[in-house]
Amino acid sequence: MLASRQLLGAAARSRSVAAGTMAVRRMATVADSALDRKVKQNNWEEGNFINYKKMSQNLAVVRSRLNRPLTYAEKILYSHLDNPHEQEIERGVSYLKLRPDRVACQDATAQMAILQFMSAGMPSVANPTTVHCDHLIEAQVGGAKDLERAININKEVYDFLSTACSKYNIGFWKPGSGIIHQILLENYAFPGGLLIGTDSHTPNGGGLGMCAIGVGGADAVDVMANLPWELKAPKVIGVKLTGEMSGWTSPKDIILKVAGILTVKGGTGAIVEYHGPGVNGISATGMGTICNMGAEIGATTSVFPFNDRMYDYLAATKRKDIGDFARVYAKELREDEGAEYDQFIEINLSELEPHINGPFTPDLATPISKFKEVAKENGWPEEIKVGLIGSCTNSSYEDMSRAASIARDALNHGIKSKAAFTVTPGSEQIRATIERDGQLQTFEEFGGIVLANACGPCIGQWDRKDVKKGEANTIISSYNRNFTGRNDGNPATHSFVTSPDLVTAMSITGSLYFNPLTDTLKDKDGKEFKLAAPSGDGLPSRGYDPGQDTYQPPPKDRASVNVQVSPTSDRLQVLQPFQPWDGKDAKDMPILIKAKGKTTTDHISMAGPWLKYRGHLDNISNNMLIGAINEANDEANKVQNFTNGEWDAVPAVARDYKSKGIKWVVIGDWNYGEGSSREHAALEPRHLGGLAIITRSFARIHETNLKKQGMLPLTFADPADYDKVKPEDKVDILCTQLEVGKPVTMVVHPKDGSSFEVKLLHTFNEPQLEWFKNGSALNTMAKAAKSS
Repeated sequence: MLASRQLLGAAARSRSVAAGTMAVRRMATVADSALDRKVKQNNWEEGNFINYKKMSQNLAVVRSRLNRPLTYAEKILYSHLDNPHEQEIERGVSYLKLRPDRVACQDATAQMAILQFMSAGMPSVANPTTVHCDHLIEAQVGGAKDLERAININKEVYDFLSTACSKYNIGFWKPGSGIIHQILLENYAFPGGLLIGTDSHTPNGGGLGMCAIGVGGADAVDVMANLPWELKAPKVIGVKLTGEMSGWTSPKDIILKVAGILTVKGGTGAIVEYHGPGVNGISATGMGTICNMGAEIGATTSVFPFNDRMYDYLAATKRKDIGDFARVYAKELREDEGAEYDQFIEINLSELEPHINGPFTPDLATPISKFKEVAKENGWPEEIKVGLIGSCTNSSYEDMSRAASIARDALNHGIKSKAAFTVTPGSEQIRATIERDGQLQTFEEFGGIVLANACGPCIGQWDRKDVKKGEANTIISSYNRNFTGRNDGNPATHSFVTSPDLVTAMSITGSLYFNPLTDTLKDKDGKEFKLAAPSGDGLPSRGYDPGQDTYQPPPKDRASVNVQVSPTSDRLQVLQPFQPWDGKDAKDMPILIKAKGKTTTDHISMAGPWLKYRGHLDNISNNMLIGAINEANDEANKVQNFTNGEWDAVPAVARDYKSKGIKWVVIGDWNYGEGSSREHAALEPRHLGGLAIITRSFARIHETNLKKQGMLPLTFADPADYDKVKPEDKVDILCTQLEVGKPVTMVVHPKDGSSFEVKLLHTFNEPQLEWFKNGSALNTMAKAAKSS
């Protein structure tokens, strides 16, 4: 009802301000001169400027077409439209073609993204791009030693990324520099910008009013190669914040509360837009925390409107020029009056309690006042084995200062952390600054271990030794994600997510039942005392200490750089261009596997131990479809090779067909390819000789990824035809019929019986048909580059 009232009220207000928005539109060109300034996007790159003028002009076009107030999320997206004059715009329905300002890749996903880009034959990325080494560092004994170990283990990957970045004009942040999202906030995010990053927590950039969206590597390659990026126009969820936080309540509690309201699926297909007077009491890094964890509710991204707290952070990180420029454009860096939301939530920060979410899911939200009772009812292990603070979600100077104030309070009373305690600085700049200002020493006195500036235990890069696998235990962290086995690989670990403040306080007693707001502790003399509420500066009074120089800019002479990929490497492999279509119908093809039931990207290309092969297409292709269930025998990874009648692993049969020049197809069920946006799930079948994937329906991202690799994602015009095709049948696909909006004929040749025809549908547009004809989207780019 609340959402309905908001929408009705917004609709009424929109009529009253319509004239006002028209006036703003007429004034847009008058203000153009003020937007003509050349302000650099960041302090590291020359020639990359913030283009508020173009954004303003695009918005003027969109306003004249829609004639309604816009949310801030809409303003950012629509100001980045490739063609604002003709783009269809309907929230939740249209597919927007966008021109992002930047691309960012973390090291695990960057490998294949860069390998794909290399095969496009372009001398440089077309849009500003950076690579960040943060995922491949395992937490073991402490920062310096763990970093040294990772550099040795991953040397060939780091050498490849370093030389490829130098060759293709990409900024390279070395191992030890910090977590991608913290580096982006400190250096690259700017109000009103659009960034895509190959990691799900890219939305962290919303803390500076940026629309920062997590994507798969194939999408990143598109933008690196100057293609528009496609996104289904998101719906917008409005979260109005009123009141002001105090005491133990922190920005983390806002997203913990929202996650409890919306659940892990509630934000799917939507951008969460925070607004209201309560926003102004939250630091820029606190807003980043909230946006970061928005990934846990399935949101496309989350944003905050530009305000003075963002200006202060930009000034503190030596980007005052950007803050000044944003103030000129400030009217478009927030929602219009009367903007409508598809769903509406209101939170009074003055009444918001600290929350603890979990275990096993980030949306099981419990306020601290009820947590002890709920923990006892559920029989969650009381003893907290490890408290972990930091990560990309909560490693700001403010977070570290507040946590250190709690640790210092305990130390002043002669007590330390009872639980093991780890600190993960989000960046080298944060580590150096808290070392200079004393917080790091406080944590070490408290009993803490300082880990490397990397993802570490947050993504499972944790060589944990204190409990055996299968042993029930409790850990509590300031991270974002706590699914079963996520942090330590132990399915019996009860992982809880909360603020760094509560992690630090509860680590002192090592008890899940401790509530620092109401409970007392005993000092070294046995006297009772209550912890003081946390305190700390949002920004360092002496400015940030940059620490060690961990950034490698592209050299001026890039032509002489050789990308380092050993031909004998089992982790990296230069991609060879896929062969173009031969222009003929494909006849008498075997069905490699008829997949039965749910077939996600994890079934098609598993993660886990296969992650180390993300840069080696041939090696990782040995996991292709090994999780899919074969209708012929109800087994996984066991299919029949029609050439010899033998049963073998799916990749082995595919390789045998490829060696014999036999193309093959896969038959799939509903929503084939749901889950991660993992492009390997599309690369592998193409690499092993597949021509088409034929299903009842596709998950959208996977369907697009298949098109990009030059494969045919086709769907049964009549879904019941799925049942008519048997695993042992052969098929013809009349590729010469491929035309936009027209069905394609598949002729099925049963092992026994007469042949019959099946109509297949596709969603190719004209440019995408060129991808198929040329062998891939990358081949198409390379072809265009040669002809220009």
